[in-house]
Amino acid sequence: MTSESPKFEPVEVAGSGAQVDVATDVVFGRAGRSDLLLDLCRPAGRRPSALPIVVFIHGGGWHGGDKESYRDPALRVASRGYLCASIDYRLAGQAPFPAALEDCNCAVRWLRAHAAECGGDPNRVAAWGHSAGGHLAAMVALTPGEFEGDGGWAGLPSGLRCALCYSTPFDLAAPMQHLGVAVMQFLGTVAADRASPMSYVVNGAPPFLVCHGDQDDLVPVEQSDRFVAAMRDAGAPIEYIRVHGAGHDLAQNGEELLASALRFLERQARATGGGASGQGQEPAVPVPTSKRKK
Repeated sequence: MTSESPKFEPVEVAGSGAQVDVATDVVFGRAGRSDLLLDLCRPAGRRPSALPIVVFIHGGGWHGGDKESYRDPALRVASRGYLCASIDYRLAGQAPFPAALEDCNCAVRWLRAHAAECGGDPNRVAAWGHSAGGHLAAMVALTPGEFEGDGGWAGLPSGLRCALCYSTPFDLAAPMQHLGVAVMQFLGTVAADRASPMSYVVNGAPPFLVCHGDQDDLVPVEQSDRFVAAMRDAGAPIEYIRVHGAGHDLAQNGEELLASALRFLERQARATGGGASGQGQEPAVPVPTSKRKK
């Protein structure tokens, strides 16, 4: 599969005066007859050679949202020395699970295929998402090689160096009063545990940063409590910020959480080890913690 080279143009980051180079509506794969698109951001000026890569995956209950949701965070993170990609994926109204996850994996493969051209490091790829986007970021991190799809760039790995998951539904089988219908439509005919990050926790998982408000009335904070406990029980690396008084969007804590996320990314970017899988140790074969059905 081939694609056109991204065309970058300078953009000023609001409030900082910094400039980044941005390429919009870059085709990274195909889903049926439709193109899959992403936006790229990288530091302005000279073309860097091996920047850590961050893939932003938008939320929206798997039914709404688009790559524009993460434009501002992507610009700000790129200005700190990262190649950032904000991606679109098929929503549940277009195709149920695992379509969205396959598209996310395709985006990671595209970024690896074009890392040298765009100035990224294919061995340092992170995924960052909120809500449904956090769910997809966690699934990309925990299921390398399992939900690849046929969107393009076959043969390249989709594993990650690390994942950042905010207000995330990690267990789709658990009751969620306000998300029940959305979850059912997203799953289609697939069993909930087949699409749940909780089912794939293993010792060899890449590092996670999990953030969740304890007043979240859409995705209960217990979702993150249980996932973090499972990761720690498995001996997998995880950091947890449980934000007192915060709701689902975490908006009032945005600056503080952005600073924490950047520190986490910097630590992972400096970490030694990791091959094309993006993991800091030999990739583990995911072993489910519960029975899963196709």
